[in-house]
Amino acid sequence: MAPTKQEMLEVLETAINTKMAGGMVQSYSIGGRNIQYEKLSELLKMRKQLQNEISAGRNRTTFAKFENPK
Repeated sequence: MAPTKQEMLEVLETAINTKMAGGMVQSYSIGGRNIQYEKLSELLKMRKQLQNEISAGRNRTTFAKFENPK
């Protein structure tokens, strides 16, 4: 099952905090394979977008009409 937007936001928060604490490098190579992580600016941009999407979802109003069955 795909993660929810809230779960993705939590993963992004962890990545941002790890990067800010110096626990994550930008890229590295092992055995000829290159690994490259997102830049902090990209992580922050993704976080802002997810926060906006989550906020927009909470601000929706749903209306329902109930009628008396006959």
